[in-house]
Amino acid sequence: MKGVHLAIAALLFLCVLPGNADASEKQFDLVLVHGLTNKHRWSDSFLRALVNEWGSGNVYVIYTNQSMQVSKRTIDGKTITFIGKNDFSAGDDSVKDQAEIMAEKIEVLKRDHGLSPQFYIIAHSMGGLVSRQYIYDHPNTVAGLVTLGTPHHGSPLASDFDWLGFFIGAEAAMDNLRPEWVEDFNRRFPVENAPLYNGGKIYTIRGDSDGKIWEWGAMGELYVGWHILHKKHGTDSDGLVPHASAVIEGAVHLADFPNYHHLDLVTREEVAKKAAEVLR
Repeated sequence: MKGVHLAIAALLFLCVLPGNADASEKQFDLVLVHGLTNKHRWSDSFLRALVNEWGSGNVYVIYTNQSMQVSKRTIDGKTITFIGKNDFSAGDDSVKDQAEIMAEKIEVLKRDHGLSPQFYIIAHSMGGLVSRQYIYDHPNTVAGLVTLGTPHHGSPLASDFDWLGFFIGAEAAMDNLRPEWVEDFNRRFPVENAPLYNGGKIYTIRGDSDGKIWEWGAMGELYVGWHILHKKHGTDSDGLVPHASAVIEGAVHLADFPNYHHLDLVTREEVAKKAAEVLR
């Protein structure tokens, strides 16, 4: 019995060594997926909140362009792995094509960079639709998905400004954000009974830009978007996504963030922490 007691004591000692104090209690690693054309980017404070929850080497950021370039960053002494180029060529393609690109990069991350066989996803905007497609294409792989301001029913702005897709090189992406396209997508890939791993769930978080109607955004999109959605379509929004579109039947709605616009959803630490709460 003395030997057993010594073994237990040794294990307890190892658990509190400094090198293990940072160990994540999360069951699976985390993957982040951005939105349309990668205009709204994860802030350092957002990434810091997540890497401090998941620990070093357990957070991965995917850019849905053709680049397979892998890089690493350190925040608070903890490593985050990125794959793809962090530029506006990411998020330009259709939902289907982005999901296929995502799948290729997931395999590289699993094979060469330690991504767990099952993983969680936090996705912003169009990235939520891409992640939902990926879940159906690769059943029992994703253990849970949190969407941030995802247009689960599309946005009329995609129809109002379909011509813009030509100028920014994102025609396919813009087409896939039209309400009629997304409703067909929802019939083909419903949230309810989506094939997540071990009973995982899809969760939603949404913003509401009413208190920030003069915010500009990356290129004026939040200012223009909020006013068009409010005046032409008669709906509250986060500046780009109508209030009702950011939630969907079959998903668990986690939180509303009043006075947080679409860009705030990827920059505010509070949003990251709320998403992390349910992904255990």
